[in-house]
Amino acid sequence: MIADATVNPLEQKRFSAKNWLKIFIGLLISIGSLWFAVRDLFGAPDAWDKIVTAFREARYVSLPVIWLLLFVFYWLKAFRWKLLLSPVGHFHPLRDLLGPIMIGFGFNNLLPLRIGELLRCHAFARQQRLPLTVALSSVILERIMDGMAIVFYLSIGLLFVQGLDPRVQRGAFIFSVAAAVVVVSCLVYVIWTKPFVTFVERVLGRVPFLPTVVSRKICTILEEGAQRLASLKAPRLVMLMLMISLVKWGINGLLVLLSLWSFGLPHSLSIGMVLMGAIAFGVAIPSSPGYIGVMQLIFMSVMQFFTLDQESVLAASIYYQFSQWIPVTLAGLIYGILFLWRGDLKLTPPA
Repeated sequence: MIADATVNPLEQKRFSAKNWLKIFIGLLISIGSLWFAVRDLFGAPDAWDKIVTAFREARYVSLPVIWLLLFVFYWLKAFRWKLLLSPVGHFHPLRDLLGPIMIGFGFNNLLPLRIGELLRCHAFARQQRLPLTVALSSVILERIMDGMAIVFYLSIGLLFVQGLDPRVQRGAFIFSVAAAVVVVSCLVYVIWTKPFVTFVERVLGRVPFLPTVVSRKICTILEEGAQRLASLKAPRLVMLMLMISLVKWGINGLLVLLSLWSFGLPHSLSIGMVLMGAIAFGVAIPSSPGYIGVMQLIFMSVMQFFTLDQESVLAASIYYQFSQWIPVTLAGLIYGILFLWRGDLKLTPPA
């Protein structure tokens, strides 16, 4: 099945009318989010002067620390990917995995429809001469691990944060609990597949008007899908990957706190957890590449409960976003050129 490794993701994701519609909707979401983020500033004649002042007086000493933490963040991501791929081979985090990861995130900052994620899997599969499905399955596992860590931090933050409207806090906590149930269910599915499928089969058997053939088809899909997720069958490996996920997203929370601190904004641990969790869920919404507009709306929506300095919050959101966007995009482009030169990546125009 080595032929699978040569599949071009851009050829798979053809720009049909449906894809163009998704791009248009994402662009509208970004524009709308940006407008909602800054709409209250339009009425203040000195708002833009305050934004300029916030940038002028910011503590840019945090920038080298942000970049160092960013490198650790992606190294941990590569190391966790190594563990996820351990059933199919032994890979070095920096030599074999960091390049495809940076290609994925770098091109996600430039291309629509999250094509960077497919490019990441494509580059790894071609480099290692492995089926593309191996890389795609490991990315699904990453989402499960990340989801669990994000929900953990968001729940802790919502429990201990001060100044949040009780109704908002209660609703957000219910949402995080529901998300935790979904994530834990996914983890149970991949570790204890047989009991989970048996349980699902019983539940589906009680659903009125659901044909038996449909129920069996769903269970078959679950069983076949779990076969590709064999790396989560070892509980010790699961715990190690969960710990790495917690540390990785803890670093992301520190990046949020450093951005708030740089602009003199409230930056308690609980605020960082809540804002980091909101960012993680918010960027899952379809938008333009780089999440421009969406990031600003998330910062403004969360920080309104902790400060009235909207101008500094907007500046901090831009600082947080582009202090990562620039180095990650540059790294992705450099690795992309290297992989193209070696023949481990092909970018043919979509039909």
